[in-house]
Amino acid sequence: MKPSKELRKKYETDYNDKTDFASKARLLQSIWRTEKGYKFDKYGNFLELSFAKKTGANFLTKTIFEIVKQEIQNKHIDRKVIKEPRIWNNLLSSQPLAFNVFGELKLNLKLATSTFKALYPDRKIKNVTAIEFEYSLGRKSLKYTGDSSAFDVFVVYENELTEKCFFGIEVKYAENLLDEPATHKETYEEISIQSEIFNMTMLDKLKEKPIQQIWRDHLLVLSMFIKNKDYKTGDFIYLYPSENENCKSGIEQYSQTFKNGKENYFKPLTGNASQIDHPRPI
Repeated sequence: MKPSKELRKKYETDYNDKTDFASKARLLQSIWRTEKGYKFDKYGNFLELSFAKKTGANFLTKTIFEIVKQEIQNKHIDRKVIKEPRIWNNLLSSQPLAFNVFGELKLNLKLATSTFKALYPDRKIKNVTAIEFEYSLGRKSLKYTGDSSAFDVFVVYENELTEKCFFGIEVKYAENLLDEPATHKETYEEISIQSEIFNMTMLDKLKEKPIQQIWRDHLLVLSMFIKNKDYKTGDFIYLYPSENENCKSGIEQYSQTFKNGKENYFKPLTGNASQIDHPRPI
């Protein structure tokens, strides 16, 4: 149920969100901002931009703030799509959430190793060797998917056989998966057929919302170790809050496109709001 209009007005979040979850998340972020004494811009979930850029208030630690500044400084060199100003001031954006969840792990690979070992013991992880943000091996390269898809977070590791493997991670927060699908490319079908994990009679469904974006990101994973042999293996982690029903429904629909009994390299990961949502003390 959407928060009451009275409560939304009190915290300057009386916005026509498309889902109840987005409305609740927007309100919670504004409550956190209010309790911190931070001023807002336009809506309660937006920090004043100059203040946000100066203080890094949208990030959990100074370390993460420094990582973000470095990534933005180098984004044109690395062809990374880090969207300003929302990375700085939008408390509801999933992009700063990705940095907040994984930023400290980037600089503490020992902790990252133990974290991913606990999450995925079947992958026999020996060492996490690198964590990158907004990463793609080749945007628009026909060697991969031929589009601009990239991972919010990219984790490289060695398994116990010292084989080079990875996790490509998509981080969602209040997204509703209602955006219109991107232009379809033949390479999507080619990778899908080559992977042998999809029921291709469901191709028309894969082309449509709410699952086309999930499919495209998953195909980028598959293109890196099935279409090409850049890595021994890889997995697509789709990280989202369990209360986000649109993400939950999208994942359920997407999972129906797989063949039964086949390894699909798709690993949805979720938790309640205190575990996955923008991790702030609200």
